Amino acid sequence: MSLFNFYHILPSTVFDFPVIDSGGPLLSKIYQVAEATQAPLPMVVQGGLATASFLLQNLVDVEKPNGQVVPPSQYFVTVAVSGERKTTVDNQFSQDLNELEADLDDNHEQEVLEYELEFEIWKAKKRGLLKAVVNDGDENAITKLYEHEQAQPKQPARAGIRTFSDVTPEAALDIFYRESINSAILRSSEGEEILAWPAARKLSLWNSLWGGDSVRVDRKTSSSFVVNPRTTLFIQAQPSIMQRFVAKGGENARGIGFFARTHITYPLTTQGYRPVKEIVKTPNPEYEKWVKELFGFNVQASKAADFKRIKIGFSLLAKERWFIVANEIEREIRVGGRFERDGDHASKLADNIARMAVLLHCAEHGLNQEVSLDTLNDAIRLSFWFSNEFIRLFQAPSEEQQDYFLLQGWFNQKRTEGYRYLRKNRVRKYGPNSLRDAGRLNITLDSLHNNREIRIGTMAKKTIIDLYPNYQDDQALLMSVVNS
Repeated sequence: MSLFNFYHILPSTVFDFPVIDSGGPLLSKIYQVAEATQAPLPMVVQGGLATASFLLQNLVDVEKPNGQVVPPSQYFVTVAVSGERKTTVDNQFSQDLNELEADLDDNHEQEVLEYELEFEIWKAKKRGLLKAVVNDGDENAITKLYEHEQAQPKQPARAGIRTFSDVTPEAALDIFYRESINSAILRSSEGEEILAWPAARKLSLWNSLWGGDSVRVDRKTSSSFVVNPRTTLFIQAQPSIMQRFVAKGGENARGIGFFARTHITYPLTTQGYRPVKEIVKTPNPEYEKWVKELFGFNVQASKAADFKRIKIGFSLLAKERWFIVANEIEREIRVGGRFERDGDHASKLADNIARMAVLLHCAEHGLNQEVSLDTLNDAIRLSFWFSNEFIRLFQAPSEEQQDYFLLQGWFNQKRTEGYRYLRKNRVRKYGPNSLRDAGRLNITLDSLHNNREIRIGTMAKKTIIDLYPNYQDDQALLMSVVNS
């Protein structure tokens, strides 16, 4: 089956970013940020999901329908040009976390000061006991000295949750070990720290952390150590950065499976269609409460000796649906299938769907219950939208695919200009040059129609294209186009 006609089980390549209902306060925040910034919605969604991944990854495990247990950690990459408000979007989601971490650091500093005072007092008492043993021959002082040694104050550890901005893999590893990090998010608004060529050689590290594996770090100048933090990546990179990365290390990244684990998008720009207004952080009490609560749970977890993660499973209907989709994904790796050239990506897709479903579920329902069928379907739609982005960005498209994406983009432009209906002859006259050929245009229109991105009908012997096929017809507008 070709990419263009296989849609009875797996979602299609769709023009619109999917509308979902799962996510509770997280979903509310995502749409709030999208409205405030007017940034591309896929980029905003990645920012929100990255925050959820960071807050939940050390609290819960994903119990996949096949019995495997994996972290809910997710990796996200947005490719966007300068001016797309990458930093603004990131700040909208990171501000609450930054404030919580600042409070955490202040409390830790106070704990350190108290420890240092206790330690100085402890040392002074030790000197007194040693003097009593050495100079006075006090036998009781020996017992007291032993007891005193056992009571030495312990330096307080910082809670094992931390955000990183624009940090190199080497520096991140050192901090993981030094601060006993359990949950980390690496945010980069430029992408060079992760996608620059020297860093590209460390991509296997992120693969291991995505899987929840421990990583052994060997240093020439210091002792070796092992780290195992659950890790989220949210990388925003300009096209030039991504192009250099792909040119130098992209084959390696693809070969070792880094991009197979990653949700990637190069969304359509919103520049030129954004109303000019002040961008401010709008209060969202429900979301802020949710973030604060989960952050607090992470702090408690890092200090609890008996902490155990909660396993989140799937309802019976959700399990059945997941198996159907997972098996269909596997079949589509065959010759002629949707993922014929993307087996690496397909092999991780069902896993990513399960992880995303758990994130959406926990954001809405908390750290209990099972993932419902509705939530799983939302995760499937989101994951396949990013899957289509992967195919679009990493495959050398056929002529048919190029025509498809070209006309898809042109229709997108028409939508932003306010068009609902178009006559076919207008598309042929003013559309992309390569589709002025009637045969190629008809094939492409049929593909878009079959994928339910447009609807094609005939009125008064004129072929009419509906750019919003799921909406109820606007008869007045339709007739004005027919009669034009």
